[in-house]
Amino acid sequence: MKSFCLGLLFALLTQTLRAEPLAVDPVQLEYNLRTTLEAYNQVGHKNAKWDNDARKALETFARIRSWTNGNAMPLLDEIWTNTSRALSNGCDDPMIQYFNLRYVTNLNRTNAAIAFSRAAADLQKCGYPEVRVYYASMWALKNGVLVNPKKPSLTALAKATGEHLAKALEDKTMPLKEADEACDVLIAGECFNTHNQWAAFEPLAPVLASRWKDTSFALLIKGRAYTSYAWLARGNGFADTVSETGWKDFAARLELAASSLEEAWRLNSQDVRICLAMMNVELGQGQGRKRMEFWFQRGLRLDAGNRKLCDFKMWYLYPRWYGSHEEMIEFGRECTDNPNWTGEVRLMLAEAHDLVAKEIQDKEQRRKYYEQPEVWRDIQHTYEQFFKLYPERVGYRHNYALMAAKCCQAQVFLDQTKLFPCTNFNYFGGVEQFNATVKSAKDHLEKK
Repeated sequence: MKSFCLGLLFALLTQTLRAEPLAVDPVQLEYNLRTTLEAYNQVGHKNAKWDNDARKALETFARIRSWTNGNAMPLLDEIWTNTSRALSNGCDDPMIQYFNLRYVTNLNRTNAAIAFSRAAADLQKCGYPEVRVYYASMWALKNGVLVNPKKPSLTALAKATGEHLAKALEDKTMPLKEADEACDVLIAGECFNTHNQWAAFEPLAPVLASRWKDTSFALLIKGRAYTSYAWLARGNGFADTVSETGWKDFAARLELAASSLEEAWRLNSQDVRICLAMMNVELGQGQGRKRMEFWFQRGLRLDAGNRKLCDFKMWYLYPRWYGSHEEMIEFGRECTDNPNWTGEVRLMLAEAHDLVAKEIQDKEQRRKYYEQPEVWRDIQHTYEQFFKLYPERVGYRHNYALMAAKCCQAQVFLDQTKLFPCTNFNYFGGVEQFNATVKSAKDHLEKK
């Protein structure tokens, strides 16, 4: 099943992406070749048994990192093939071992966190460039967070990861795009808690303020980091649990975050990430929905299919913040029915109902919410119009099927399972849970 799904994925990517000619940034390519292939030639574990395959994998990776039109994904198959072949011939080079973790093996999160930490140490010991040590360390951190985001040792790992990146950012040959992407993945705020974000940022601050002074991405990273730092001061408790000093530091740090982000926007008004970061600042400052909408609309004008913007606005509209369940549904309907917005944004009405239902603590009342005819009409409308617009997005058949099951729409659930390119059993809680849901749907139809 796994090989079938991977084969289908590569076939779809090849069909849709290789239609365009490949374009490469020569500066990016030079940098990535120097920090992979040339580094291997200088410090790698070389042997005639695997050198050719190892070098092919490294060169392909450098080319992928250097494409400018976003259509290099099919080349991942080449990395997989050459890395696997090098390893089968006994390759023990740390960079190829790292590629094995990234592109070949499929470890669980716990084992991946351990393996990536070991890979980072091996890359550093061998003398590979700091940027490669950083990425291995970052993947160790990310997998560790996904296992247990509150594990105390992760804060130290976040700091060490930031230190590796800081050293990489000092390299005068590092292109701006590489620096931006490396910082973005570390301080993106999607996986790491506020402690880890601030711990990772602190080592970066000096080099961002010197080597990358007056670049919009450095100011964006600073704004994100100080937003996290503000929440560290406030804490996550109710307002009446926050000390006077906590409120004071919270306000001061958010103000610094806002000023950094506004300056970033002045330098680059085409970066949608700044809009999202400013919405996050507004969540803390609470100056009013008009301000949130201002940055939300700015972002959607830049990227009409940006799901992150919509997810954050939905969060802003939770009753615990500045909205209500009714406003969440209303916003979801706007997203789904707005012809000017695209992609996953058009799924937000179904998402809104699911989020509202999850707010209901009583399981029986939650079940009754899903079974309301008007709720099902909205969900069905969401997915039917989505698949008319994007018939190739077959992966979302899983989402439609699960929502149909929650709404006791047995026939729709079974119909959707037949349209899966391959079944992601984990999405349904595992193979046993999926099979039980299928049986329950069939039994329900037989009784009608």
